[in-house]
Amino acid sequence: MMDMSMGMVVQQQMKPSPALIALNNMLILSTLELQQLIQHEIEENPALELVESDEGLCQRCGRQLSGTVCVHCQQEDLRIIEAERDDYSTGFDDDDFDPLMLVAAPAQMGELLIRDLHASLPREDHFIAEYLVGSLNDQGLLEGSVEEHATSLSVDPERVERVLQKLQEVAPVGVGARDVPECLLLQMRRLASEGVTHPYVERIIREHWRDLGEHRYGVIAQALGIAYDEVVEARDFIRQHLRPYPLDRSGIDGGGSPTSTTYLTPDVIIREEEGKLVAEVIESQRYFLRMSPIYQDLARQTTRGSELHVTAEEKEHLTQYMSRAQLFLTNLRQRRETIRRISEFLIDRQEPFLRQGVRHLVPLTRAEVALAIGVHESTVSRATANKHVQIPSHEVIPFAHFFTASLSVKDVLMELIANEKTPLTDQELVEILKAQGFEVARRTVAKYRNQLGILASTLR
Repeated sequence: MMDMSMGMVVQQQMKPSPALIALNNMLILSTLELQQLIQHEIEENPALELVESDEGLCQRCGRQLSGTVCVHCQQEDLRIIEAERDDYSTGFDDDDFDPLMLVAAPAQMGELLIRDLHASLPREDHFIAEYLVGSLNDQGLLEGSVEEHATSLSVDPERVERVLQKLQEVAPVGVGARDVPECLLLQMRRLASEGVTHPYVERIIREHWRDLGEHRYGVIAQALGIAYDEVVEARDFIRQHLRPYPLDRSGIDGGGSPTSTTYLTPDVIIREEEGKLVAEVIESQRYFLRMSPIYQDLARQTTRGSELHVTAEEKEHLTQYMSRAQLFLTNLRQRRETIRRISEFLIDRQEPFLRQGVRHLVPLTRAEVALAIGVHESTVSRATANKHVQIPSHEVIPFAHFFTASLSVKDVLMELIANEKTPLTDQELVEILKAQGFEVARRTVAKYRNQLGILASTLR
């Protein structure tokens, strides 16, 4: 007879410690978010204090100012101006000079969207996000249906739909909508979250958009069982609060475009010193934190059994805040050290790119970086998310650029199309790229071309 008995099986599972969770949460923060966290911690923990500097800090690089001037940034600017002056004086005739070439190009919204989507999506969905961003038209609407994009990418439509919803969440409100009605509905959702609503607008947009456009207000009023004047009121609400195209600068509120340029503050500066590239984590210059000397002195007195009379409650308070401050400072140092080690490895692997430009970017994954510096891949992902690097050319780029090998292909692609005598088809571009050592599919070329805002050969 088979002996059937029930017993308990004990399995051990590794659970992350509270300290590790706190470190991971700190790693993923952007510079602004870290600054907010530090300010919050200082307000909440009296054992932690910010050391005030006698001089102000440069908002650009975080170093101390000399009066109102950052000597470091000033020297860097002069060096680059001199280099550019030499380039223009030797490489251009007077007739070729275009002063607009000296103006820094604004940050492209597409690059910012891809960066934010990479930070909020699983890695296996990154290529879908990039494709969808490349399919946005100049007005911010998505061209093509979810089904068409799913077919092009050989994935399920449900997966494309999930990524599109995330795109609509992280993008300026309305960007990523498939048509004007959806764009307006996305804006209504945002307004509702701010407490601004209208009883009939959403239903009119969903069910009677064509009637509204053709001024058939009586038809709408009859269908909804409301007064004619209420339809007119809903129309006026749409005109006042919504815009049909998310990237249209002519909104009623007169606000700037979501693509308005903002200066990106670097988290790391990579520069050349005595012929060698070095990395500096700038946050170490921005934040002068330390344990409160008063609390440290109190802690020493209580542990030495001095005549200082403290209650058990006061001693617990002291221990709690001292431990919390110590953990916070330790995590801050570990965050800085992790970013530094990653940056130094990137210098080692991507030095040709840093010195000679995007054409020399080599394929690199976060997993390779993690293996090289002895951390988990997720640690590298968190440490590089939402962060920027100032490279020797003085350009500020997302960390993600170091892991986007397609940038070099895009650079070649732009050059080929800029120099074409007759418009090259995507297949012809594939053949030329292949001859130059780039193995890419025609579909990939079409995707990159769309991301670069370049029309198809039949429209060029």
